[in-house]
Amino acid sequence: MRNAGKTIRRVLYAALSLGTAWVSVMGYQQVMLTRSERTLDLSTWLPKKQIMHLMNIHGTDGLKITQDEVYIYRGEKWIPVMKRHRG
Repeated sequence: MRNAGKTIRRVLYAALSLGTAWVSVMGYQQVMLTRSERTLDLSTWLPKKQIMHLMNIHGTDGLKITQDEVYIYRGEKWIPVMKRHRG
């Protein structure tokens, strides 16, 4: 009976340790993903002055710049406000 109790305790500690490690790794990955999304690539098609102007007006959380369009976040959806003119 003592051996069964010790075995169960060890299995529970191992599961708790593995669960803690898994949560830590997933949390770290989420933080790194968030950081990479927030970095500003100044080599986009918009000039830096225009990007700063849009950030001042709409904020950094409500602005998404893609390769072809600029979006602002309004009313729980992304609305395109600028399109890239290729020429």
